[in-house]
Amino acid sequence: MNNIPLTIFFASIFTIIYLFLSFRIGYLRGSPVMKLIFKMEEKISDFKLERNVRAHGNFSEYVPLFLILLMIIETKLKTSFNYLLIICIVFLYGRLAHAICFSFYKHNPFLRISGMICTYFPLLVFSIILLMSFLN
Repeated sequence: MNNIPLTIFFASIFTIIYLFLSFRIGYLRGSPVMKLIFKMEEKISDFKLERNVRAHGNFSEYVPLFLILLMIIETKLKTSFNYLLIICIVFLYGRLAHAICFSFYKHNPFLRISGMICTYFPLLVFSIILLMSFLN
């Protein structure tokens, strides 16, 4: 049996989201490959492109750190599966909310703020769990 099922599952989910964000950037930049697949009817504003690039970049900055912490906790500590699952779902919501906010809206304070809170909180929880295990 796998000893890191949550890391495997969420790494897969996050990779699919990351690929979606990557393809979206290609589309918005007018990639020749994307032009073959999708018809582009309008010129994309620099503002929209920049927000999508930031959504992609922000996703790629936080997700690897989260997955590393999750893998360490799953392999080294005896932490409740359900507890870790809840933290993972909160983080998943955070990354989705933030990506949706930056990719599809000009301004959405709820998605942006809730997305970042639900990103920071799981990272903080995992960091505290690991620090506490180190100090014990």
